[in-house]
Amino acid sequence: MGSNIAASLVLIFVVAGLTLMAALWRLTKLARRHRQALTALRSSGDAAIDPNPLDLPAAAWPALSKGGIAELVCVGNWFGLPVNQIFGKRQEGNAPFCFEITANDDIHLTFQLYPKANRGEARLFAEHLAAVFQLQIDAAIHLKVVVLSAALAEQARLTLYLQHDLRNLAQWVMWIAADLSSSQDEEALLAIAKRMTISASHAAARAERILAAAHNNDTPEPQRLHIKHAICHAAELAGIGVTINGEAEIFIRPDLLDRALDNMFANVAPMLRTRPELSLMIDVMHQPQSPHIIVKINMPRLPSTTKFSPEKLFEPYASSRPGGLGLGLYQARNSLREAGGDLTADAREQEIIFFITLPKPKMFPV
Repeated sequence: MGSNIAASLVLIFVVAGLTLMAALWRLTKLARRHRQALTALRSSGDAAIDPNPLDLPAAAWPALSKGGIAELVCVGNWFGLPVNQIFGKRQEGNAPFCFEITANDDIHLTFQLYPKANRGEARLFAEHLAAVFQLQIDAAIHLKVVVLSAALAEQARLTLYLQHDLRNLAQWVMWIAADLSSSQDEEALLAIAKRMTISASHAAARAERILAAAHNNDTPEPQRLHIKHAICHAAELAGIGVTINGEAEIFIRPDLLDRALDNMFANVAPMLRTRPELSLMIDVMHQPQSPHIIVKINMPRLPSTTKFSPEKLFEPYASSRPGGLGLGLYQARNSLREAGGDLTADAREQEIIFFITLPKPKMFPV
């Protein structure tokens, strides 16, 4: 009797051991297959993120199928176009792994991954593989949205610059037309014609830059410029007088400097054009041992700026009233900062003193 019990126990232990070995062998096989599928999935993700995230499901499908996914379904909307991608064939009764990815109103995708097994380690490994795939899809679409947002932001910035360039050029046309329509005799017409011979060439140069920017031409390179000439050209285009003390060479992109000066002079041009006896006082100041020069501009304070502190002067849309602060000074400062300089202000009761910081040529290799 005892020997029978011992034999039975031995048999039970042998069967249990064999069963455990079989389970371990199966688990090892599943783990090895899962590791291989995971490696293949990561490789397919690296290859498919660029150029189009929608390429990722097709690229990932072989790895997903090997790792225990019976069917992959991707449906939704991609920038206004319907998406309907199906890979493999599901097994009825197996609950899918589901997730959604949305980005603004442009992207809305729903993913369903049906596992080959509905329970046990095989489903657990398949679920882990589906989670990695979700992370890859999410990262790919996030990267796409970030790149798109950066491109749109750059386009918006350039568009805003172009709007101000066009506005300044349109103001020049309006001022010339107003002068012509108000002239009473040939002497006045001759004086207008003389002014136009000076400012028309500057206006044509600005117009050429606007057309170049609109056609996405290459960004201009920084150049050595005489600051006095640049200020005089901008003042002539605005139709105002300036008195400049001092001179200096600078190293800057001409379009950025012109844009900054145009926007600054546009604020006071309507008032100064009615007072031809007035001119802006401008001082070019050298800073010893400094890589920059400072241009000091004394501007009369406009009624619309009397309540603003220096910080508010550069705030975009600080006033919504007609004649209030808009984007001119904000864009002027941004242009100068992009060029390696800066724009600050000291607001006083009757005037605003602007300080333009500009790089000297010796900062840069010739």
